[in-house]
Amino acid sequence: MVRFSFSNLLKEVVGMLNESRKLFLKNKKLMFSVLVFSLLLNGLVYLFNVLTITLDITNLTQDLNLLPTMDPSSANYITQLMEVFAAFGLFGVSSDIFGVVSFIINLVSVLVIVHASALTYNDENVKFKDIVVRTLHSWKGPLVTYFYICLSSLGYWVFFVTILFPLLWLSSASLISFAAVSCVLLVLFALFASYLAIVWYLSLVVSVLEETYGMQALGEAVKIAKGMNPKLFLLNLFFGLLIFGLDQIETLGSLVLSTFVVMFLLMTYTVAYFQCKSLHGQDFESLRDAEYTILPTTSLIGAMP
Repeated sequence: MVRFSFSNLLKEVVGMLNESRKLFLKNKKLMFSVLVFSLLLNGLVYLFNVLTITLDITNLTQDLNLLPTMDPSSANYITQLMEVFAAFGLFGVSSDIFGVVSFIINLVSVLVIVHASALTYNDENVKFKDIVVRTLHSWKGPLVTYFYICLSSLGYWVFFVTILFPLLWLSSASLISFAAVSCVLLVLFALFASYLAIVWYLSLVVSVLEETYGMQALGEAVKIAKGMNPKLFLLNLFFGLLIFGLDQIETLGSLVLSTFVVMFLLMTYTVAYFQCKSLHGQDFESLRDAEYTILPTTSLIGAMP
């Protein structure tokens, strides 16, 4: 009986992935434009990382390697030490800027992908410029939700590390036990993070498509995800393993594939959003009419803050 249920669950997961594939093919020109746009944004992040973060790390490493070869009582040692502090400060500034830029670019990518996916799902014939206008119009709510998600993720990491260090210290007497405990904890952490990500991803879609954001969006995501959690959990595991594998290959091709996978993930969660709403009593037509009907570009521009 369990095997049969799991088989049906896998079929549902494959069915949702197939719906996302059809969604991409439904408006190939729009979706391809969105993909190229996301690639350009991620390319900017990659270049920024190479030209700033990587360069700062290289300079800091070189300065640190010179210190052991110098006499600590010499004036040159003090000068070199000051250069190390300066390089470390520059690395900190670059890291902060990189974090802000990544945050903004990730948010913009989410907005563009979810808008394009929802409009295509609802059979709206739109162009890329319409998606840009919607993105400019509706960034405030998703920004708040994205901030809450980042805080939740950070809190989860802190909680994990708080538990990890005492357990690792207790198992440090044996290398085998240390490795075993580390692997078990990492697997448990990844599994639970995949479960939490159901609410995180859905709340982003909710905040883009509805006038709901922050804790309300997270609460709405928890509510509509009921009945869909097993399916979405397996989807998160699938995409998580795929993205993790691509991240281990530091090539331009892996960057392109990772961008496409993330886009496909957000498309799948947009499909999941409409399925969740339908599952909780809202049919497709009411969702289409009440929640996401395309507005004229001129009216949107007039409504922008």
